[in-house]
Amino acid sequence: MQTNSTFSVLFFTRKPRGKSKNHSVYARVTINGKCSEISLKRSVSLNNWDSHKGRALGNNEKARVLNLYLDRVYNKFLDCHKQLIEEGISL
Repeated sequence: MQTNSTFSVLFFTRKPRGKSKNHSVYARVTINGKCSEISLKRSVSLNNWDSHKGRALGNNEKARVLNLYLDRVYNKFLDCHKQLIEEGISL
């Protein structure tokens, strides 16, 4: 089955409103040019974030746990997109 829809997931950070040094991690899902953003309820120091890769930097426990969580979220988005296509729901 061929589809003509586009699908992408981007992880990024935003500066918090308070005086906290950690930035909140968000996911942006884009389907056919329509975007939706959700907070992942995680935070990371800006020095430990690679904005080009959308992943935490380093090999420490905190970075590995965050990157594993981001991989799981990404896979859930892919599963949902695949399920919608299989059910024939127009995106």
